[in-house]
Amino acid sequence: MASTTAAVTEPRTYLEYKRFSAFHRWMHFLVFVSFTVLVFTGMPLKYKETHWAKWVMDAVGGVTAAGVYHRIAALVTVFYWTCEVLLMVYVVFRNRGRGVFAPGSIMPNKKDWADIKGMFRWFFGRGPKPQFDRFTYWEKFDFMSLVGGTVIIGLTGFIMWFPMTFTKVLPGVFINVALVIHSNEALLAAGVIFIFVHLFSAHLRPESWPIDKVIFTGSLPLEHYKEERPLEYARRVQEGTLGEVLVVRRITWRTRLTDVIWYGITAVAGLAAVLMTVFIVWSIFS
Repeated sequence: MASTTAAVTEPRTYLEYKRFSAFHRWMHFLVFVSFTVLVFTGMPLKYKETHWAKWVMDAVGGVTAAGVYHRIAALVTVFYWTCEVLLMVYVVFRNRGRGVFAPGSIMPNKKDWADIKGMFRWFFGRGPKPQFDRFTYWEKFDFMSLVGGTVIIGLTGFIMWFPMTFTKVLPGVFINVALVIHSNEALLAAGVIFIFVHLFSAHLRPESWPIDKVIFTGSLPLEHYKEERPLEYARRVQEGTLGEVLVVRRITWRTRLTDVIWYGITAVAGLAAVLMTVFIVWSIFS
């Protein structure tokens, strides 16, 4: 009787593959929050003549408040960008430059181009689905566009934030140039995140629907990972390092509550992305 009761009350456990460290999960959280704030305080200025822009601006407390929020989010962006770049530099120096373009690296390599072509063939039923390693080509695109785009949008943003300082060494016309570049780069970033790449690849794929929680929890079921990233799994098995990334996950009321919270956050973010996309498309074609 006692053993039966223990079996009923003991939390269910299963193996998960640890993909992201706490550092990267927190960095993603900062990206998530700061990007959302930047979009919802910046896009209304780009389309200031529309009714929705006025409504959004009123909702965030007016132009002055939006400006404050926008600058705080910009500083958060500089912070996480600096942290990620410093970590990359540290890893490169620690490994003495080895493995920069290795199969498990975030840097693009020849296989990514082959995977892109293979995916198009798979889309049209002309070949098998490519097998992926630790990072797919669209994840690398996400990361590289974030690193490069942040430099462009950050530099132009600081030029507009401190015009008197920059015009001491640059012609005044650079303020207008910075405005155009900043505005259009922001629109491109919003399109990539909300429409073309990230939202779809992270959450709307059949394998991940309705939410990919790995960036929040840091790990995902082992069987799921074997199916999604067979090359990394096979490499770790061959190297004998699989045990280094396996964790035991216990299903309790806390984990279920956490799942509900992540589902809620993702649902709100998804709705916000859809609304902003509708607003922008409406403004462009109206």
